[in-house]
Amino acid sequence: MKTWDRVRVYTFAVYWGIFFMVMQVLVAKLTVVFLSWLIEQTSSFGLGAVTAILVGVGVAMFLLPPVPGVPVYLTLGIVLPAQGHETLGWVGSIGYSIAIGLVLKLFSSALQQKMIGENLSRYVRVRQFVGVNSTLMKAMRLVLSQDGLSVPKVAILIGGPDWPTSVLCGILRLSLPQIILGTIPVVMLIFPTCLTGAL
Repeated sequence: MKTWDRVRVYTFAVYWGIFFMVMQVLVAKLTVVFLSWLIEQTSSFGLGAVTAILVGVGVAMFLLPPVPGVPVYLTLGIVLPAQGHETLGWVGSIGYSIAIGLVLKLFSSALQQKMIGENLSRYVRVRQFVGVNSTLMKAMRLVLSQDGLSVPKVAILIGGPDWPTSVLCGILRLSLPQIILGTIPVVMLIFPTCLTGAL
């Protein structure tokens, strides 16, 4: 460490800090701004058209690594009950938004696991992006590799970062039905988020 060029090390640290800010803060804020714009643009459409648009946008957003699921669920809770309360009633339209959110999450997880994780697992860049050699991912890999469903495994599936967790499941070649079954309790997150959006 005494022979390190400190200026160069500090410069790289600043670059990593800027990268972190862009990925964690700006992308999250831009996600909310984009979804707000989408809500405004779809206000005059019917329930079926709005659902199709939101599902398409939701899948695309879930496939982007830095985008969390909560803004997608919140948007579903804002838009779908507003569009569907006349035909389904408020309770029915909130239930509809929760069901769409769950289906969207499960479908996106399956895409991330099968299309990205399994198909691209031989590429070093994908493995680096997931961070398979980080301490967190090593611990997740240890828990996820165990047979059956356990509380820690389900906690990782619903509480871990969306994209890296699903892609790691694909890299590990885990059983898709088991992972989908273990992801279903995410409805405990989707329900209050959609409800908050609807209120």
